[in-house]
Amino acid sequence: MPIPRLSPGDRVRVTISATAVRSGPGYLELSPRTYIEFESEDDLDVEVIAGLFRCGDVVTDGSRTLLRTVVVRDSGTEAYWTAADGSVVRDDEVRPEALRLLLRIA
Repeated sequence: MPIPRLSPGDRVRVTISATAVRSGPGYLELSPRTYIEFESEDDLDVEVIAGLFRCGDVVTDGSRTLLRTVVVRDSGTEAYWTAADGSVVRDDEVRPEALRLLLRIA
């Protein structure tokens, strides 16, 4: 996706899906080759994506709400997302970095 033309003072939100390499006061290094410098941690909102989603998790991908469904059969386990209209959404049809957890049932 091309970066839009920006002017000084424009408010932006940048979303990066990456793996942390190292962090310290005022900096964050991510893989691949992404470096972020900041004056205050208050200027940065970091969400750690913790492991896989579990059966019953409710997430949003920004345009729809999805329920994590897991079916265990003799032939194996099948996991997928179910949309509010009942349609099945496979893992390769969503961007994991776009998913935001709304509800987790213990």
